[in-house]
Amino acid sequence: MRDRSRATTTLAAPPDPTADEALQRARTAMDAETRHLMDGIGRALCSIEPTLSMREVTRLAYAGRAATDTHGFGTPRAVAATGLLLRHMPRVDSPTATAPITRAEYGMQLIRKARS
Repeated sequence: MRDRSRATTTLAAPPDPTADEALQRARTAMDAETRHLMDGIGRALCSIEPTLSMREVTRLAYAGRAATDTHGFGTPRAVAATGLLLRHMPRVDSPTATAPITRAEYGMQLIRKARS
C-alpha cells in the first residue's frame, strides 16, 4: 500500500500460523449439542436391535435423523448439525476378517466419546 502524502510503502505483517490452527480447532470442536445428540444416538443403538451388525448407512441415517428431529427437515441448522455429528462419529468400515462391530458396541463407543 502506498501512502501518497509521504510517498512510502508499508508491508502487512505475515499471518500468524497459530491463528489458523486455533481457528481449525474451533471449527471442529465438539459442542454441547453435538455431545447430546451423539449420546442419544448411542443409547438408541444400544437399545434397538443391539446384536445386528453396525453399517455405514446406519451411521448416516441416525446422524441425519437426530439433526432433523432437533432442528427440522432441511434447515441450515439441521445440515450443520448433521455435518458435525458425522465429523465426530467414527466411520464404520466394511466388515473385516474379524467379527464385525455390533450396533451396541458402536453405541457404547459413541456414548464414551460424547462424555469425554
